[in-house]
Amino acid sequence: MKQHGKTLLQEELGFSLIELLIYMTLLGILMAMVFSSFTPVMRTSSRQWRIAETKVETGVGLDLLRSDLEHAGFGLPWEFPVGVTPSPYSEPAAPTAPAAMNDFPNVPRAVTSEDASALSLNGSDYLAIKGLNVVRSNSSQKWGWLGRDIAHAVSIQSLSDDAFDDSGADADRVIVIRPQVSPGENRRLVLDGTNYFAKPTAAALAPFAPPETPRDPNGERYLLYGLDDSDPRRPFNRTDYYINNAGVPAQCAPGTGTLVKATLNHGDDNFFILPIVDCVADFQVVYYLDTNGDGGWDTRVDASGLNGLTAQQIRERVKSIRCYVLTHEGGVDATYTHPNANINVGQVDTDGVTLLAGAGRTFDLNASIGATWANYRWKVYSLAVTPRNLQ
Repeated sequence: MKQHGKTLLQEELGFSLIELLIYMTLLGILMAMVFSSFTPVMRTSSRQWRIAETKVETGVGLDLLRSDLEHAGFGLPWEFPVGVTPSPYSEPAAPTAPAAMNDFPNVPRAVTSEDASALSLNGSDYLAIKGLNVVRSNSSQKWGWLGRDIAHAVSIQSLSDDAFDDSGADADRVIVIRPQVSPGENRRLVLDGTNYFAKPTAAALAPFAPPETPRDPNGERYLLYGLDDSDPRRPFNRTDYYINNAGVPAQCAPGTGTLVKATLNHGDDNFFILPIVDCVADFQVVYYLDTNGDGGWDTRVDASGLNGLTAQQIRERVKSIRCYVLTHEGGVDATYTHPNANINVGQVDTDGVTLLAGAGRTFDLNASIGATWANYRWKVYSLAVTPRNLQ
């Protein structure tokens, strides 16, 4: 408050309307500059996050495929008793699965596949793997011995982390395999008539146990494998891999599907579908075979290369299995242009360009994906596996 003569004058403090307008204008310009630089950073960050997520999920999914290929043949019988077919024994046929995958009435083949399958998207390959532990159930992860104790009573010994479950409706069902019958006759499925499974109790396994000998408990012992917790429909477990076009995530390119692990159920012969890799355009399977018996591979064949081979020939000849998966990382990106519409999904020569014979195929993205194919970051994942349970 100031006094001027006899008049009191009041001094007002603050901003004028014009000053406020100037301030708000400058603030708006500054915020626009901040957001204009922040938005691309957020887009880049989101894109990189989606790419990283794709890599992690793909790695986990392919680890399942690798594990199943390594265990192909685990617990499979190599022989049935002469003139006897186990019962029950069924596998699904087309259109549920390729008829060529079925082995009835023969012993199961550890691995089979179909080239350019009508049941796999874009005419990619279809792979079937057989072995007890390719199904992730409590029963299928158990194994042990069946023999006799010092009193010649049936003796069950579990060699897995979990003991066999022998009680209740969900008790394990097990199969019994005799490791060696005579020279040249190995891993024969033990039957009670035509039946091949039982609950893991001494009473139930008595018809499957080795005969009494004076050497018990150090006499002959049979292999015991957990199969399922319901009455089985076949003396093995099976899981299939192919590209499914149902339930594809929205971020996937048109014309792509999901690589799935399809586990064959014993209860109803239907498949339980587990997605393992999203946004897959192609899936190729390649085998490396020993055809001259020297222990190393000498022949490379595509997914049809095992056609006509018996279970024994597959066990003896397959030395390595390679799988190739064509997918894209992240979602569509209008700022990105993929360099080539033709991608080699398989093994290439030392020049890095030429696809080797019998080692996959060249996939045409433009033909299968359409006009937006170039706006996706395409990548071929590969894995090479040496099966460890064929012999």
